[in-house]
Amino acid sequence: MALADITLNDGQGTPVAHTFAYVGTDTTGRVLRRDMSRTPDLPLQLTIGHKDTKIDGQKAASHVVRFDETKMDADGVTARKANIRVMIDCDNAIYSDGLADDLAAYVRNYFSSANTRALMKGSVG
Repeated sequence: MALADITLNDGQGTPVAHTFAYVGTDTTGRVLRRDMSRTPDLPLQLTIGHKDTKIDGQKAASHVVRFDETKMDADGVTARKANIRVMIDCDNAIYSDGLADDLAAYVRNYFSSANTRALMKGSVG
């Protein structure tokens, strides 16, 4: 079940569902998934990873979800890349489902299309 496909819609006017299939695990233990409907030269990849860390000397856990997108430049020859990642670092002593729910809501509510567009244009608001 942990390596089952993950299907997510994109943000287009008519959303398209992208199914990310397991393709491997990197040397740091992160799980790599790809949208297999894409051509190899224009991949769409999802990476999910976890590791133990410390925050101010206290045991903590670090988690990452990253999407890597590759698009063709206007020249029709050059592949260009972009990524977005969400990193969670949490002191193990304060983890709770309520905290996880709050952090998820902050990210979900901040990253509207309007805020993401503004952020990518250099906004700090």
